[in-house]
Amino acid sequence: SAAEEDAVPTVFRWEHGGRNVYITGTFNGWSRQIPMHRSGNDFTYIHNLKRGKHAFKFIVDDEWRFAPDQPTVADIEGRINNFIDVTDFKAYTGDREFENERHADHCSRAAAEAAAASSGAGSVGPSSDHDDASSGGGSGKGGGKRGKSGTADGDGEVYGHSMPDLDEYTKEPPPLPPHLRHIILNKPPQLQDTAALPVPQHVALNHLYCTAIKDNMMVLGITQRYKTKSCTTVYYSPC
Repeated sequence: SAAEEDAVPTVFRWEHGGRNVYITGTFNGWSRQIPMHRSGNDFTYIHNLKRGKHAFKFIVDDEWRFAPDQPTVADIEGRINNFIDVTDFKAYTGDREFENERHADHCSRAAAEAAAASSGAGSVGPSSDHDDASSGGGSGKGGGKRGKSGTADGDGEVYGHSMPDLDEYTKEPPPLPPHLRHIILNKPPQLQDTAALPVPQHVALNHLYCTAIKDNMMVLGITQRYKTKSCTTVYYSPC
């Protein structure tokens, strides 16, 4: 629907410490402070934003703060807030469309090569065999190799044998996907029954999580599911 197309799933992050972190902004009219999910020292929150520009701010241990490593903007009263622009967001359409485009491109190239081969074979006469073998044939093979290695493919990428720069090997690893931060381990239940826990997300199953070492103790947790029943096992390992 049009409403779903205008909604942009957005991950908000706070990576500057704190015990209790909340977020609010123009996406909810600054009307409510929404608790963020904690994983270690980082906090995340996922919200479907409407296309456009949005201002937001964090409340860290009852103190209003903005993230210095994210874009900022000042309001008419001079207060600094973070902001994000999702006007031109393009949703990922999946691999099927990509494969269809690659397949169509491959078919068009194969048809072009077949047409070129048939036209070349029709124009070669008996008297030109020696010339093709001595000059034209050799240059044609070389040109074909150069075309395969130096010509960009349908995506504009050129493949070669050059070594990557050293910076390619020293980059930081990719960040942990935000949905893996929503774990049951040490997460307080939100129901009246203290023995009840929320149903874990399926993407968080069969992952081993560990908390930071505190008081010479490391806590490990893993959640597994059988049919509709989920089971979380917690291990306490003294260090």
